[in-house]
Amino acid sequence: METAKEKELYSIKILDVYVALIREKYPEIEIENLMDDAGIENYSRGGVNSLWLCQAQLNRFHERLSLLTDNMRIDREAGRYVVKSECLGMIRSLVLPFVGVRRACGMMEKYAGGLTRSSRYTSRYTGKNKIEIVITPTEGIKEEPFQCEIRQGYFQGLADVFLHNELTVRHTECMFKGEKVCRYELTWKDSAFPILTILSWLAGAAAIAMLIALWIMPAGVLPKSFWLICPVLLSLGLGWAGQRVKSTALARSLSGIHTAREEVLSQIEINAENSKVIVDVGQVLGIEYPDACSFDRAASIVGKKLRYDRVMIMIANDEKTSLAYCGGYGFTEVEKLYIANYSIPFERTDAPEEVFYESFMHNKTILVNDMAWLRRKFPQSLEFIDRVKPRSFIVSPIEVDGEPIGIMIAGNTVTLRKLDKHDTNLVMGVAQHISGVYRRQTYEKQQGEFKRQIVQLQKMEALGVLAGGIAHDFNNILSPILGYTDLCLSICPEDEKMLKYLRRVKSASVRAQDLVAQILAFSRQGEKEYIRCHPGPIIKESLKLMRGSVPKNIKIETLVRTDLAPVMADPTQIHQLVMNLCTNAYHAMADNGGVLTVRLDEIYVKERSFEETRQILPGSYIHLQVEDTGHGMSRAVMDNIFEPYFTTKTEGRGTGMGLPIIKGIIARLKGYIFVDSTEGKGSCFDVYLPQAAEKRSV
Repeated sequence: METAKEKELYSIKILDVYVALIREKYPEIEIENLMDDAGIENYSRGGVNSLWLCQAQLNRFHERLSLLTDNMRIDREAGRYVVKSECLGMIRSLVLPFVGVRRACGMMEKYAGGLTRSSRYTSRYTGKNKIEIVITPTEGIKEEPFQCEIRQGYFQGLADVFLHNELTVRHTECMFKGEKVCRYELTWKDSAFPILTILSWLAGAAAIAMLIALWIMPAGVLPKSFWLICPVLLSLGLGWAGQRVKSTALARSLSGIHTAREEVLSQIEINAENSKVIVDVGQVLGIEYPDACSFDRAASIVGKKLRYDRVMIMIANDEKTSLAYCGGYGFTEVEKLYIANYSIPFERTDAPEEVFYESFMHNKTILVNDMAWLRRKFPQSLEFIDRVKPRSFIVSPIEVDGEPIGIMIAGNTVTLRKLDKHDTNLVMGVAQHISGVYRRQTYEKQQGEFKRQIVQLQKMEALGVLAGGIAHDFNNILSPILGYTDLCLSICPEDEKMLKYLRRVKSASVRAQDLVAQILAFSRQGEKEYIRCHPGPIIKESLKLMRGSVPKNIKIETLVRTDLAPVMADPTQIHQLVMNLCTNAYHAMADNGGVLTVRLDEIYVKERSFEETRQILPGSYIHLQVEDTGHGMSRAVMDNIFEPYFTTKTEGRGTGMGLPIIKGIIARLKGYIFVDSTEGKGSCFDVYLPQAAEKRSV
């Protein structure tokens, strides 16, 4: 079955324009070789015109010609070449300006019908000096974008021909931009040029006839026939008037070209300046992780170099519950006091009618030039309007991987210039650049965190291997000590002084044995069998046992649920985990007292983005949280608390092995532990243990 690309759709005459253009501007190209490369045989301009081409042949011809000429717009150039005298012929090119735009479009419609079967051309007179041309593709046939370029080039050529009519062409719909058809609107002005030119030609012909008559008339008749010289003067006058009309149109066209050139040069300068601004913003934010100072500097660069009176950057908090001011430019001291505390909450169930909220939540850029409209549309923005008094402004979201992280506002309060689409695109570009820098630095920070964790794991593994070997050797030494001590105790009389010393030896040996067990657990060589257990009752029992050792100035709050799903664990290890975390918590509050809060609930973790600080696999978890109001920890201490033998406690109160062992237990349970602390405010440990599968074996 013949496919759409194999159907004969185009007359070979359609290539005549290309060939004429090649012979004039690209004589180095061999026509026959070009046709052979495109798979077109028997091409001859003076030969048989009954040959037709398929879409594939035309596509190959276009690709090869674009490659040979190194001109990707060769098709538009060919379209303009259609109305040149080299293609139309001398007589047709002279007559065409006088037939009128409407007749020229009708001729094009008729001519196109004999050249292509891929589409249908229809023209419609829609008003005075206005024509609509619609190109509808044939069902099942798919044209290529370069064919639309040919048509646009042809219409540009018509505009050159009818320069005196000031013909303008608008491409309102394009099938290559999602529309069903290509639609063009042609509008023009009336011109006296054709009529004056024709009358000038007629007067010139009459003058020539009169001169011939004067030549053959007798000399005595000459004074009476002197009036016959008038057609000559009339021809010259009409010719001058026609050229005057055409020169005026040409002058207007040249003036328009000059104005467009100046606008292009001005736009190039503006674009260059804007590019420098974007580079400067990137350098400011690229020095370090974005903070309030860097956002201030970025806003200052945008305001000064892009000539905006006010610039403000607002960034959402980590929980995405509110937007807060992070940096700005151009604000007065009074305005700074207001915007420094200005925030937009997202927690309310009823969405606030606020323009910044709208831009952030719906991830769209909003241009506001009418403050009355803003007051009606977003009444919650009235306070901001009354405080800052903007004349116009733009709000653009700052997004990272499709998720907004903040907004950028740029506007004028004194300058009368209204902002337009160009300003909108510019602010969007700066916002995207800020988001790109933010994303890169977030990734770099995350990568550094991952590297730190890898180094930590490697260190822990090396220490575990070393500690495991030492523990085994130490265990071999303890075994005979305990054995012989028990033997001595069994044969020693009750009233013997030696009995007291032997019991101390045994007690110390038992403590050493417990320490060996902890070291083996840390080195992962003391593997245990895990069972389905409910952590709620175990945690409550642990807290009950611990209450007697907690100082009275420390209050214990428990929010522990006992109806949660089980986890696969060793109950002893759960007990050890809770005791260790709670002991550290009340030690941190021993001097000034405080509140120790223990929570147990369940949580379902969804897929997290790469920027999230806590990387947890999706799934259902039992969440244990131990929080205190003690002295807290610095960043340096937090980075080392899981290091073996690291401790901040006084001598005799801590060994530095508690938290490393806890982390090892949680890791073997496929769980996670995170810590958050602020100096002077307290610490919070979050433990996530995966819920046991329903049919998981013991």
